[in-house]
Amino acid sequence: MTPADDHAPAHRSRWRRFSPSMGWKAFWSEILIVVLGVVIALAASEAVEDWSWKAKVRDGEARLQGDLGRAFTWGAEHYVIQPCVEAQLDLLAKRAVESGANLTPAPVYSDPTIQIPAKPRFVVRVPVRPWRFPVWEALIANGTATHFSRQQQGLYSSFNDSIAAARDYKEEFNLLSGRLMALSYPIALDPAARQAYLVDIETLRRLNFSTLITARQHMSLMLRDGMAPTPESVDALLKDSGTVKFCKEHGLPLADWREVKPAPPAR
Repeated sequence: MTPADDHAPAHRSRWRRFSPSMGWKAFWSEILIVVLGVVIALAASEAVEDWSWKAKVRDGEARLQGDLGRAFTWGAEHYVIQPCVEAQLDLLAKRAVESGANLTPAPVYSDPTIQIPAKPRFVVRVPVRPWRFPVWEALIANGTATHFSRQQQGLYSSFNDSIAAARDYKEEFNLLSGRLMALSYPIALDPAARQAYLVDIETLRRLNFSTLITARQHMSLMLRDGMAPTPESVDALLKDSGTVKFCKEHGLPLADWREVKPAPPAR
């Protein structure tokens, strides 16, 4: 061995060359502790987020009860007054058909309980409800809806779509009701005018029936799933309903909302 060899660094493997000074055992122990800390932190963060979403879902479910209760009572009101609306439309159609060259004017009504200077006038009385499901729409907007069960998402989305359809029916119903106010004037009736009024009356009848179908479906599902309000609260709304009062005052027929039965069990 030469003197130069005495000063040459001893050969070490690559792993030994980078071996930590504290030893491999201690080194891997530190790595394991760090990894476990990260895993625990991530799990804790996920658990907190999951708890937060569950809390939001519980809060959403509680707030949805108000919307569901209103939707049910509006549906019950529409079910109750269905024969009354049919009878009113029958009378208007009879007037349009049986009047001579000049229309025999239909009686005009107004609601004395409405506290506005210009009270709305009508020849056919129907309920005017907003048909909204705002809580579910808000839950969709803030992402909470996606954390409901699939069954709940399907049910509430179905309610929302159907209520939106009923709202569209209501807007068209209001337009047709305004057009039919023309029947309150002693106007000349030629065949074209007579036909136009009958078309409006039958369109109104169809819209009323479509709203009834939607309302009855909602009520059946809510009765099945225990979402319906108490019968007492439904009866309280019906007692204050201006349309129900109108029908009773004019001796027009009414139905019983308790005839609606729960839907069959979901499969």
